[in-house]
Amino acid sequence: MSHGAGAEIPVRQNNAPLPWGVRARGGFQHVSLSRVIARLSSTSRGFNFVSGDSTDFLSFAELKAAGEDFGRRLASAGFQRGDRGILMLSGQREFIIAFVGMVRAGVIPVPVFPPAMLTRIEAYRERLHSIHSSCLPRHIVADDALFDICVEAVGEKPVNFAELAAGAPTGELVEPDGGEPLFLQYTSGSTASPKGVVVTHDNLLENLRSMNEALGTSPERDRFVSWLPLYHDMGLIGCMLGPLVYEIPAWFIPPYDFARRPTTWLDWMSRVSGTFSYAPNFAYELVTRRATDKQLVGWDLSAWRVAGVGAEPVRPGTMREFGERFAAAGFDAAAITPSYGLAEGTLGVAFTPIGQGLRTLSVDAAALSERGVVRPVEAGVDVREIVSCGPLLSGWEIRIRAASQEPADGESADGEPADGEPAEGQPGAGSAGEPVSAEGQIEIRGASVARGYWEAPELTGETFQDGWLRTGDLGFVHEGEVYVTGRTKDLVIHHGRNYHPTDIEWACLGLPGVRPDHVIAFGTPDERLVVVAEHKPASSPPDLARQIATRVRGAVGVTPDDVVLVRPGTLPKTSSGKLRRAACRDAYSRNALAGHGGAQQ
Repeated sequence: MSHGAGAEIPVRQNNAPLPWGVRARGGFQHVSLSRVIARLSSTSRGFNFVSGDSTDFLSFAELKAAGEDFGRRLASAGFQRGDRGILMLSGQREFIIAFVGMVRAGVIPVPVFPPAMLTRIEAYRERLHSIHSSCLPRHIVADDALFDICVEAVGEKPVNFAELAAGAPTGELVEPDGGEPLFLQYTSGSTASPKGVVVTHDNLLENLRSMNEALGTSPERDRFVSWLPLYHDMGLIGCMLGPLVYEIPAWFIPPYDFARRPTTWLDWMSRVSGTFSYAPNFAYELVTRRATDKQLVGWDLSAWRVAGVGAEPVRPGTMREFGERFAAAGFDAAAITPSYGLAEGTLGVAFTPIGQGLRTLSVDAAALSERGVVRPVEAGVDVREIVSCGPLLSGWEIRIRAASQEPADGESADGEPADGEPAEGQPGAGSAGEPVSAEGQIEIRGASVARGYWEAPELTGETFQDGWLRTGDLGFVHEGEVYVTGRTKDLVIHHGRNYHPTDIEWACLGLPGVRPDHVIAFGTPDERLVVVAEHKPASSPPDLARQIATRVRGAVGVTPDDVVLVRPGTLPKTSSGKLRRAACRDAYSRNALAGHGGAQQ
């Protein structure tokens, strides 16, 4: 069936037993992560920390002991229940032990990524200062190498992890309530300044329950492999806290190892017969380009049953190419699992059913951009292919708010509109070529919606309203599955027509000289379209800017007003690797982009 704009998908109830012996009631667990950690017991399963060709094993029982020991030392050092503690640790083992220790001590962890590039250290100091001023931590727990940066950014010397770990473990552990803040997840700042999302114990455990239900993870069968940074929701919750709560073995590859050699990821997937791994779209594109035929012969990816992709728009071509390329190594393309989630919803909101693989919908691009109407088409020149993120996880409701419109009433228990007709003024279900729904802002409601932003009541009131989370994402629901089309703040308005920047950016893929996934498109207040692309001058054709303009015009039907070519490393990114369009637009408006460009007519 089709869920039109303004429709609400009923909450699916689930009272399945949880691994720590508490049953879900009303979507909340009323039990803390601290209690779950206290019950970790496996000595044969645990976390494996990759270092070159070897691993360092830490069983879940050992992790519990090390975390509780660190928690007591935190309490001895003056940390109290409800204090915030910024975590700036480059080592994955140290980070996890410190995080677990803070949870057991009732301290609220605030993960902050260590600086990746010294060339952008000033921007890092500004971000650290902003986070520190927001959460007002008791202390920063950091490595020695980061002491000077901390002092310069916040005027305070951090606490050394090694010294804390060697302190006297005489403090008391605490048992937080399920509704208390568990950790603060500062948003990556892809569209704005970082905001501290308050994730409670209840939020986390409910979200993990719903994701586990959809993915069917098993400690006996599954093996997680991840290179994702632990400072962001996908790596922290999906690939660390999820395996921890369900005691599922996991292998952690240092993110910098992946950055230096992307195929390390698939080396370990093959070596340990990994069954579960998540990554953004760019990672799949990168390993598809970098993997050699010789590597393919030596890999066995046949155990990989969930190849999750999310955190950024999913490009259909990338995932198809990945599936085709690695079929020779035993990879089954049905494992491709596009998903939708966000920090304000803890993590997961919608997942593609396991084994379904990539599903897309081709729609009339002009109808979508001009009127927000979703009109399926078989083929044509002006077609946009959009990836399905699958149905909602249990416990979620969704509604689509069209521009300048209040969301419509919800659905009856059987999923059909109460009056048997589409909401007034909204498209209804139809055959191919007829509109079936409308694009609008995605709003969600459920027990995984975070409490709000830390000490930011105004921002919280704008985003969290009457139990509904205004995600800022654009999309629609078709035949019960969620399709995400972009971000409201990123929409490019050109001569009264809306364009999604990803369509423009993806049009530049494959052009000689243009760095893959290093193109930003944005609009200006006077409705001009600007494209900024990183390129390598030595290998770029002299008319590259004109080629970009021609490629964009052919793909989306509009010619950029300006194409700017910049050196590699110029485009601003978040700590998780997402392009910062707003920051790029700001730099362009200040003539602060180091490059050259010109108007393209």
